[in-house]
Amino acid sequence: MRIFITSVFILATAFGAIAQSGKLKLAQQKMDNLDYIGAIELYNQILESHDDPTAKINLAEAYRKINDTPNAEFWYGQVVRLPQAEPIHKLYYGMMLQRNGKCDIAREWYQQYVDLTPSDQRGRYLLRACDYEDELMTKSAGIFEVENCSFNSSSDDFSPYFYKAGLVFSSERDTNPIIRRTHTWTGNPFLELYYIDFKQSNKDAGCGNYTFGRPEKFSNEINTKYHDASVSFSRNGEEVFFTRNNFLDGKKEQDDAGIMRLKIFYARSEGEGKWGPLQSLPFNSNEYSVAHPSISADGTKLYFASDMPGGFGGMDLYVSEKESGRWGPPLNLGPEVNTEGHEIFPYAAIDNKIYFASDGHVGLGGLDIFFTSDKGGRTWATPENLGYPINTIADDFSIVFNEQGTCGFFASDRQGGVGRDDIYSFKKTAITVEVLVYDEKTEVPLEGATVYVACKKDSMTADADGKIRFDMKLDACCDLYASMKDYRPGESEACTYDLTLSDKLEVKIPLGRATEFDVEGIVFDNLTGLPMAGATVTLENDCGKPLAESFRTSQTGRYYFKLDKDCCYKLKATQEGYFAGIAENVCTRGKEESETLKENLYLQPTSITAIPGQDPGKLIDKMKTKGAPETSYTYYDPTTDTWMDKDTRLPADGKYPDGKMYEKGVLKGGGDDFVESPKKPTAEDPTIPYLLHIYYDFDQAYIREDAIPELTKLHKLLEENTQYIIEIGSHTDARGSNHYNQRLSQRRAESVVRWLSDKGISRSRLVARGYGETVNVNDCVNNVPCSEREHQMNRRTEFKVIGCTNCIDPSKTLLSKENKNVRVDECKSCPF
Repeated sequence: MRIFITSVFILATAFGAIAQSGKLKLAQQKMDNLDYIGAIELYNQILESHDDPTAKINLAEAYRKINDTPNAEFWYGQVVRLPQAEPIHKLYYGMMLQRNGKCDIAREWYQQYVDLTPSDQRGRYLLRACDYEDELMTKSAGIFEVENCSFNSSSDDFSPYFYKAGLVFSSERDTNPIIRRTHTWTGNPFLELYYIDFKQSNKDAGCGNYTFGRPEKFSNEINTKYHDASVSFSRNGEEVFFTRNNFLDGKKEQDDAGIMRLKIFYARSEGEGKWGPLQSLPFNSNEYSVAHPSISADGTKLYFASDMPGGFGGMDLYVSEKESGRWGPPLNLGPEVNTEGHEIFPYAAIDNKIYFASDGHVGLGGLDIFFTSDKGGRTWATPENLGYPINTIADDFSIVFNEQGTCGFFASDRQGGVGRDDIYSFKKTAITVEVLVYDEKTEVPLEGATVYVACKKDSMTADADGKIRFDMKLDACCDLYASMKDYRPGESEACTYDLTLSDKLEVKIPLGRATEFDVEGIVFDNLTGLPMAGATVTLENDCGKPLAESFRTSQTGRYYFKLDKDCCYKLKATQEGYFAGIAENVCTRGKEESETLKENLYLQPTSITAIPGQDPGKLIDKMKTKGAPETSYTYYDPTTDTWMDKDTRLPADGKYPDGKMYEKGVLKGGGDDFVESPKKPTAEDPTIPYLLHIYYDFDQAYIREDAIPELTKLHKLLEENTQYIIEIGSHTDARGSNHYNQRLSQRRAESVVRWLSDKGISRSRLVARGYGETVNVNDCVNNVPCSEREHQMNRRTEFKVIGCTNCIDPSKTLLSKENKNVRVDECKSCPF
């Protein structure tokens, strides 16, 4: 009856006089009208006197429809040996054998069905089910405690759902002995919704241990004379969705075959147990059934089962999303969830898992309960069987959980029950353990990693998030071993001591790559000294290897790459609003032992507004008050205007490991980074200017030889940052006439632009601007006596970003930074 569960509730309404003579014709008519009880009686009478193949086939079908598995097994055993037998009969015979605990025999018939119908995955799933029977019987052992509920009747009771202080459930119990109405499928009363209160009798024992009240009919507005069942409530209990025969406002409708299909109806609470007008959902139809609603916790998604055209099997699972207050078109959950069999009774748990019943996936027999989760992009995780004792060889279905996920109810027709379908309570005696396997360098989850769970003697495969999950009893420990191709094995331990059933345990297992060479480092903001998130790091090689995929840094600023043998590499870190950070000649060539190379990358911002997470005003104040600059090897002494060696405490001289060149304490250039100008950015002009350590002969503008290293460094920076347009700005001190200083500074700026252009930098990216004495960094203006040091601070050449070739909005063009470390060049002939 539940295997094609939609039809469990279908009312055969076509009664009328049967004019045909002969029991076969009459029996077939009863089959067509879904009157399986009447058909069984007639076919048994026929077979008492005649060996009729059609009677045997239909009798087996009828017993299967009403879920009488022993009789169905007997008659399918007769049918599969008939010349008229079809492949599907072999599948059904195997299913009945499995339902009756005869998996060893069922395997033979599943294999025959697979050989005859290789395109139908049901046979393969069921064939595997027999192989996995022992595993499914032990995987959840000790995890769940199951108990038959005391309010079950001798009829069908199923589809429980939490509501207020109790449960609403579906039942065939007959509480109206005066007018007894039955449906022809099983000869039982029609389904109605009932409500029952329950209390927890022993709160110290955790959830479960219920004491139930007396069942009462749920609502006169909802219950009708036909089937009303399978209910779902919004989280606040103000909305109800339920399954009913196609009957509304006293009118019934049928499909072309005269069958009342199932529909989902909706109502809002009006308080005091009253419900407002019923609404039929927009995807209902007279020609197919829509049933078993389950509303998501946030109320935006409705899951349900349907045999609408275009599905994968009998009943499929669908979801409809609420759009602007209306339910959108149904979306099939796809072949990962739906099979050629039946997927029914979905339940959307608060943790976003979707539980459902299926006879098409690998199970113990009949309907088993599975769960899956949305992976995004309309894809779903492979369904996982809950195993015994939730699932058995009988039908197990319609599960619900409390909000904590620790207790719940489900229905089953397993042996030992009170009626046919009974409602069972369960509680978990274990907590969920979530294990994350990830790359220890990149912190990227490792999908497909294998985790061996020692306490379960089971290996599990990590999902797209690099995770596996399993349930584990309290006050225990379990060893975990993770492995993956190209990685070194890792291990950890999960312990549940001092935890409660409402807790979740998270365990992380990092795996390191089994590689001989790698490089790692941190990308820093050169101004703030902080690690940079969101920087893109690329790796180039000189040995013809494929380019590695670029790396995007997290909040830690860390990056990592695997390196090949006998190669040299170039690392480049980029981010919008910054000059690229470069590290060259990162080599494994000639190295014989494994090694992790270390290379930190420093990015210089082009503007204070380009620095994420920083207040521009506070940055300006910080730059104004920043102390004397220093490098890894030298520091600046402002009293003597000299760069000093940190180790010797003497004026720096020669080339240092960071590439900087000094001559008797004077910084001549070198290194990859530029020094900020003494001219600080402002709120009106957030550009960060940088100094060019180039010097000119008196009254001259040509490029001297000692300026070539600094200009070469600028040339390389422009080649590595092809998107930026820069201004070369030349400044003089206040001595001399304004006109003279303006012309001299313009010629000097143009000489730098000319040199860069001759080296291949497009003139469209270069702007020469002479400022003369108009932009001072101190108070040394005309007729103000100043020291040579103060005048030298104003005599400078700077560059800054004033635009970019790929800017969409010029008003948002990112600019540049400054440096207060300037060489003092005494002007002996100046008047002040």
